[in-house]
Amino acid sequence: MRVLVVEDDRALCGVFAEFLSEVGHQPLVVHTAEAALDALRAERPEAMLLDICLPGMSGLDLLKLQVVRELRVPTVVISGRATESQAQDCLQLGAFDFIGKPVALQRLAEVLGCLEPRPSDRRPEAPPIERRRALRTPVALPVRAREPNGREWESTSVNLSTSGVKIRAGGVTRPGQETALTLTLPEGETRLNVASFLVRADFDGYAFHFLNLSAQQWSQLDDLVRRSESVRRLHVEPHLRILHLIGETIGASLDVDEVLRIALDALTRVTGHEISSLHLFSADGATLHLRGDRGLRPRLRELLRILPAGQGALGRVAASGHTVDLADAGAAIDLGPSTRAVIDEEGIRAFICVPVRNRGRPLGVLSLGRRAPEPFTRSEVALVEASANQIGLALANSQLHSDTRHHLEGLKVAEAQLIEGEKLSTAGKLASGLAHEIRNRLTTILALAELSLMRSDVSVTGRQHLRTIVEETSGAARLLENLLRFAGGHSAEGERCDLREQVEWVVELKSHELTQDDIQVITELEPVPAVLADKTRIQQVLLNLVQNAHQAMAAHAGPRVLTLRLSAAPANHVRLEVLDTGPGIPATLLPRIFEAFSTTKPAGEGTGLGLWVSHAIIEHQRGTLSVENRPGGGARFVIELPAETLAGSGPAPIPRPSAS
Repeated sequence: MRVLVVEDDRALCGVFAEFLSEVGHQPLVVHTAEAALDALRAERPEAMLLDICLPGMSGLDLLKLQVVRELRVPTVVISGRATESQAQDCLQLGAFDFIGKPVALQRLAEVLGCLEPRPSDRRPEAPPIERRRALRTPVALPVRAREPNGREWESTSVNLSTSGVKIRAGGVTRPGQETALTLTLPEGETRLNVASFLVRADFDGYAFHFLNLSAQQWSQLDDLVRRSESVRRLHVEPHLRILHLIGETIGASLDVDEVLRIALDALTRVTGHEISSLHLFSADGATLHLRGDRGLRPRLRELLRILPAGQGALGRVAASGHTVDLADAGAAIDLGPSTRAVIDEEGIRAFICVPVRNRGRPLGVLSLGRRAPEPFTRSEVALVEASANQIGLALANSQLHSDTRHHLEGLKVAEAQLIEGEKLSTAGKLASGLAHEIRNRLTTILALAELSLMRSDVSVTGRQHLRTIVEETSGAARLLENLLRFAGGHSAEGERCDLREQVEWVVELKSHELTQDDIQVITELEPVPAVLADKTRIQQVLLNLVQNAHQAMAAHAGPRVLTLRLSAAPANHVRLEVLDTGPGIPATLLPRIFEAFSTTKPAGEGTGLGLWVSHAIIEHQRGTLSVENRPGGGARFVIELPAETLAGSGPAPIPRPSAS
């Protein structure tokens, strides 16, 4: 038998050619679909071995050509990368069989053996009939099989074409074995007795190829297949259009509400349901919230607005991931404790509820109900499940887009913060130089004022003015000194740091602003050991915590008290607390308050980086920074740092810590 091999892998071509010659066939090898077309036109082979993935025209495109279809060459398709849908397309285009790579040569020999011409096959008087080019459609027919050994068994067909039939597993026949089949056509009276041989057996049934069909038999099968395919398409095509529409919407828009609207509207046109709803999980997964609906009356909508997860039909579907399909919802549905009477009033009968998931993660539920007594068909259930999968994909895409946008905005803020930091660094260096000049001038003013106070001819009023000048100039000098200390460099390693001094420095620096906003400052500073830390960094953290407390209380009605408490802590540590009487931190934000870009301040008033930086600084100093809301209102930030241990001595004594 002449076999045309169409394969672009030259090494594999050599193997096929050698094998075909070994089993008595005549191989003709080409490497492209275009060359195969020339070979088919030059001399029609008895069979063709065709690869799907070819350079230029693919094997699937070759099978679609009218000239190839008219030649009716039995074709065995081979591929290592074709999808299941491509394999089905090949069979629908008339391919005799499909074999995945790596190809078992024994299997290939069996398939080619089925294609060898037999004496009974030669009927020149019969008109040529295109038997392997007809449609293959799902159809259930009673089938009786009789094997060569006389054993008989009955089954039902899975799908049918004019070249063969697939039936459900029922016997033990082997590939290549001839079997007599009797097919009972839908009318129930007409039976077709056809000879066939088994092409392959798999987990869901046997595929048989018909032998020696008469023209009448072929015509009967062709008519049955086309009628069944037309009916199937009437049901399938609207479903495919809906899925295509939802898929296009997902690709064109990241707006979840738009996807939900289109999905619910499209489903209504096909399934004919009167009510539909979509519920999605809350952030904590404890409840289901109504996100979209069609046809819900106000009372039912209010009852379904928020549902507990895991309870009622919708909650159980969301938790289990299994579809619920009820033919009599009025008797069996359980949407919650208060909904039974409303469901009865609505007259809902058929009801279906499917889970909305993405990559195994539950997102919510999609439910449909109608007042007609007809239950939802299997194809409608499959459509709703497929639509729920598409909705799950849309939700995942939207969440991914939202997260990406949030991170991009965060990166922009961080970039702006870095730029601002560079500006501040430059301004700080300039201010440091100016501060030295200003300090020199303040020194001159202070010295002249003090010299004037030494003169005996200065009046009483003049002396009062001079003392005021001395006090104010001295205060300005101290503020300037603090500014220079904070703007100066910081040591790479820890140094001896007295936290009491740092608290007093911050209080003095902020006293004027705190007084202006009527904030009372209380300091509770117990004697504690010094710590080994970077003074400038500790000042930065403490100043940030005091400023946050200041801003929280300034915008909050009620008592305004800022407390700074210094005490000993267990394990030879020192504890520094900053307590305020502001509004506290929202419970949803509290677990991630130290994350970058987390802030309680309105948009434009904070970057969300201050606490993140402060937390990193304290961790770098081998300490901890924590926060909690105070029972009476306000927030409590706690810094704990290891106390300095003198060489040759044990840990410093720790006083009993005070209650917070």
